[in-house]
Amino acid sequence: MIYQTFDLVRRSLNPITLMLEAGHELARHEKNPWRDTLLHRAFGAACEVPARALRAYPKQEFMVRDGRGGFLEERCVQSLPFADLVGFGVKNAAGKPKVLVAAALSGHHATLLRDTLRGFARNFDPYISDWKDARMVPPEEGDFGFDDYVDYLITFLETLGPGTHVVATCQAAPPALVAAAVLAERNLQLVPASLTLMAGPIDTRVNKTLINKVSDRLPLDLLKKTNIMTVPAGYPGSGRRVYPGLFQLSGFVAMNLLVHVRKYGEFISHSIGGNHEDAETFREFYDEYFSVLDMTESFYVETLEKVFYEHHIPTGLMTFRGKPVDFGALRAMPLLTVEGSEDQFCSLGQTEAAHAICPNIPEDMRRHHVQAGVGHYGIFSGSKFQKHIYPVIRDFIHTSVEQRKQAAA
Repeated sequence: MIYQTFDLVRRSLNPITLMLEAGHELARHEKNPWRDTLLHRAFGAACEVPARALRAYPKQEFMVRDGRGGFLEERCVQSLPFADLVGFGVKNAAGKPKVLVAAALSGHHATLLRDTLRGFARNFDPYISDWKDARMVPPEEGDFGFDDYVDYLITFLETLGPGTHVVATCQAAPPALVAAAVLAERNLQLVPASLTLMAGPIDTRVNKTLINKVSDRLPLDLLKKTNIMTVPAGYPGSGRRVYPGLFQLSGFVAMNLLVHVRKYGEFISHSIGGNHEDAETFREFYDEYFSVLDMTESFYVETLEKVFYEHHIPTGLMTFRGKPVDFGALRAMPLLTVEGSEDQFCSLGQTEAAHAICPNIPEDMRRHHVQAGVGHYGIFSGSKFQKHIYPVIRDFIHTSVEQRKQAAA
């Protein structure tokens, strides 16, 4: 009943939210001659802060900057019930390697990776797996589990064709590695031209984080009972069993509560003080951060079971559609792993473990990179991603392209 109660309360407070937003708009409207007075800035902040706490945050647009002051044209290349394959109109795309960014399905929308895509759009033809909110998918479309995620990646690689590089972020790393191994036995031409795993939980037994230690103590059955809810009436997915995005968001916020409190304090100060640029940066970040999606019960539970509780990949237990997955079948796929020294969600060594799991990849096709001074989100976006991490991935992919050409000669 928690989900239903939360949704009912939020809907019932809509009139108050609209009034607060109207007050903020009135105080800050460009035609208001007093908009930049201290009184109106303070009134605007007094309306905006509670309105932001009460409102529902819709999925944001990708709005990937093209480097020329505009945005890349977004297009849906393929639409499936639980995800779209989205591409971006980069200049001279036909002559650039294709890169599929496998977005994590862990509460946030794929739009959280717009800065990641901005990097890849400079040198490649990028695409992304844009996962849909499970509460918006009608029950008649069927279920979606861990194997379905793998199947979707395989389908997208079939659509994009041979020579596509894959970059998997966060919790997308395990299914991306499984998809590569499955293709190595099913269709060698479609094996990723290179695979980059960024801060992904390949082996969560290594250097355990707080999350890993908690999962060691909490029975999986308890999480099933407390975290799985039914989508309320009024949504296309009404009746579907899901792990609500609001639960995941609550966990994210709780892990860095003091940081978020400080940022909100700074936002109030910026708003009242007239520091519009910093205030707008805050809005852009939290509009995205608070926009979350629901995951199907099957995907949530199976991911916990296979990745965090029973460690199927490093222990050799991983299966796909009931058949064992042989990671030794990966023999000519360049593999790059990327970790952050300050990552509080996926600690050092958990992603690097992929190299030991794929023993038959030649040493000259492997690389591991640790970026100093970045936390989890800094691995995918921000100045250090653009200046330090992206160039490593870019050069690794270009090297793999040359290796592929030499092997074919």
